[in-house]
Amino acid sequence: MRAIWYRHDLRVHDHAALFDAVQSGEKVHAVYVWDERFEDEQVPALKRMGSHRRLFLIESLEDLLSSLNALGIELTVLSGHVQTVIPAWLTKNKIEHVYINEHPGVEERQDLDTIIQLTPEINWHKREGHTLFSHDQLPFDLKEFPMSFTRFRKKLEKELLIPKKDTKYTFEEQQVIQEAVEPYNFGNKLKKRVPARLVLRSEMRLSAKGIVDGGEAAALERLIEYVGEPDYLFNYKNTRDGLLSFDDSSKLSFWLASGCLSPKRVYQTILSMESKNKRNESSYWLFFELLWREYFQWLMVATNQKLFRLNGLLTYERQWSHNQDLFDKWKKGLTGYPLIDAAMTELNTTGYMSNRARQNVASFLTKNLGINWLWGARYFEEQLIDYDPASNYGNWAYQAGVGTDMRELRAFNVVGQGIRYDSEGDYVKHWLKLPADLPGNIVYDPYKLMNEISWKEPVVDQQDSLNRRRKEWGL
Repeated sequence: MRAIWYRHDLRVHDHAALFDAVQSGEKVHAVYVWDERFEDEQVPALKRMGSHRRLFLIESLEDLLSSLNALGIELTVLSGHVQTVIPAWLTKNKIEHVYINEHPGVEERQDLDTIIQLTPEINWHKREGHTLFSHDQLPFDLKEFPMSFTRFRKKLEKELLIPKKDTKYTFEEQQVIQEAVEPYNFGNKLKKRVPARLVLRSEMRLSAKGIVDGGEAAALERLIEYVGEPDYLFNYKNTRDGLLSFDDSSKLSFWLASGCLSPKRVYQTILSMESKNKRNESSYWLFFELLWREYFQWLMVATNQKLFRLNGLLTYERQWSHNQDLFDKWKKGLTGYPLIDAAMTELNTTGYMSNRARQNVASFLTKNLGINWLWGARYFEEQLIDYDPASNYGNWAYQAGVGTDMRELRAFNVVGQGIRYDSEGDYVKHWLKLPADLPGNIVYDPYKLMNEISWKEPVVDQQDSLNRRRKEWGL
């Protein structure tokens, strides 16, 4: 019997490992591990996975179960430590061949390497499925990885026929990135899908309805709804920094992180729309965001454990605060800065916040409060539905100045950012329940807000706190 081991690739479209297993002609059994490490605690007393992502993951697994049932493939969900339960399950079921999609995560690569060593009698078939480009397509050796995003992008543009800013769509661009070829009659079998439900411990279903549905079906529906809609795709750059409306951005990160959606399917859908409607700056910019995601995936492969270290990619350590009280105020949205407090309230309530908000809260925690950036990254890991190790820790290191942006201390003005991207103040009025008639330039300025309503004193002064960081960091 042959097995397909699912991890962060909870789909059946563009799944080379699954397709290879099916085309072997032998019986295929799928397996997934509900890893006990999901419940591990990290300093400071943070879970590795919170309730929002847990619900999304359960829904994604149940959607996958529906698809696999239609394909005649049984899915087993194991519980325990991956490195213990997978070898035992493979031995018990006399599995001779295992098919798996590789993942850029450090822990994921370590798990796979360890288990392969523990099972020398098994034939392992590894494919790639989490990234846009295959390892072989990269025009550089990972030992000489272009550390800045701009250099990464330019090297790809020089060697591969991919979209570039201010260029027209070409058919050749679509050929550069291709999905895996589906086995015969695959699609017809999937038409017989029926809803399925996993048998789980009752405490695993604690969350109420989430902000989005987990699973491949919801992912593909959102892809067509947003990327397949010209009014959204070709206006993306104008709306992507919006803070409140769900349709300000694609929201595809939910499903890309868990592998319910293939980045190659997103790429193909963007270019298909461009072939019919002509590329513009907005449609290119959605591809540009895919490139950023791709950059962080390969950066993690190239740097291994470094993005999980306090000094990140630096060769020296910076001074960081471990003030639990200030961290708790940031975490709970009690800093006195409306943009920060609204964003953290949204995160705690829904498991999501926009990219613009993420940059601001990360900048504030690290540059204004001076708190250990790993605490912030770990809190995001706990809370975010779209948590992805490479994107999360890569972005946090970047904002903390220990990643690939090591220039002079740069921080977001969290008052000015709110006014710029939400001039009417609708975002903070919604999440912080502020009076609707307050002007936008007041709701984002805590000192002006204190003159209008009962509002808390900010935990730090923006400029004074930045001056302290520069002194502490010798900048």
